[in-house]
Amino acid sequence: MSSGIQVNEKCFETFKDLKESKYKFVIYKINEASTEVVVDSTSADDATDADGKPIARKSDDYEEFTSRLPAKAGRFAVYDFEYEVEGGKRNKILFFAWAPDTAGVRSKMLYASTKTALRTKLVGVATDIQATDGDSLSHEEILSKLTTQF
Repeated sequence: MSSGIQVNEKCFETFKDLKESKYKFVIYKINEASTEVVVDSTSADDATDADGKPIARKSDDYEEFTSRLPAKAGRFAVYDFEYEVEGGKRNKILFFAWAPDTAGVRSKMLYASTKTALRTKLVGVATDIQATDGDSLSHEEILSKLTTQF
């Protein structure tokens, strides 16, 4: 079922930039009016707290990415995940549907019904990750999914 929420063109432009290695990650959100999906932040943006005040960046890109996902609200994201296997390093672009257990029911429903509108147009994503808590976002959990899938 579709929510009718549109995807802002800037979402696709930033995804293209991620594929060209300009960003390590892009986080998307549904705007306040619940009318479109917009870019929330990228790895190039300065991190801020809930009040908009700058906070120190994490030294690890994946840790920085997960720290920017809100505890009580849904988000979509793409992340250029780098990992090592026998034979060398690999990169896979991952699509995240973040719906924390602490998010409201309406928010979860909006994100669930809007996911397809964004995801189907992001050509080049290797796999989708549905995450609801920190454990499902752990680096080890993601790596396990990738190494068994590919």
